Amino acid sequence: MHLTEYILTSRCGSYERQVWIVPGPSEPHRMCIFMDAEHYTRDLKALPVLEELLAAGAVPPMTLVFVSHVSAAARHADYVCNPDYAAFIAEDVFDWARGQCPEIQPTGNLIAGLSLSGLQSAYIALRYAEKFDYCLAQSGAFWWNDCAFMRFAKGHCAAGQRFWLSVGNRETQSGLTHQPSGMRQDISQIDGVRSAMAALQAIGGEVHYHEYEGGHAAQPWREELPAAFAWLLGG
Repeated sequence: MHLTEYILTSRCGSYERQVWIVPGPSEPHRMCIFMDAEHYTRDLKALPVLEELLAAGAVPPMTLVFVSHVSAAARHADYVCNPDYAAFIAEDVFDWARGQCPEIQPTGNLIAGLSLSGLQSAYIALRYAEKFDYCLAQSGAFWWNDCAFMRFAKGHCAAGQRFWLSVGNRETQSGLTHQPSGMRQDISQIDGVRSAMAALQAIGGEVHYHEYEGGHAAQPWREELPAAFAWLLGG
């Protein structure tokens, strides 16, 4: 599976990001946009897993798009329920990808992220529900800003959307400070993800909660990808 790299600048001029794409077939199909490209391609080594799923027909054909996170500082700015960055992904990246591969359908697509980008993926899915029916949020940082995502979710409807929310059974720490921004985490990752599950179900979302053995790490995130994609896109 070959990644082709581009540099994409947002219409507003605020963002310039590396973007990698693996185009899907010449027939209508879905797209999956992964934020935190460096983590997915380098740390999780997700491409071989996705290639195997697609080759086996375990998931429907799709275009894969990976968007760079640039730096730790950028992650702390972009992935915290940021409406400007959400527009960059759901409008600029989305439209650019459809320009590269016109067979991408305008609805029924996927958005994926992990940790902070998992939080942002769920935020984008709700904010742009007409484009994203499916969301993969791996150990999402739903604790951010005193669980602000849960308050945001109350003003939206997730009917017809599916969310795979995962977290490790060892992600129990609280009272943490995350650099480089000094972001404060007052509750555990598990409690945040469980609260997000309840918030999404309350607004009509279909949620699969997966509590895996382990902590905040690439290996369990990689291992759950086949089950996550099968559940999100199945039936």
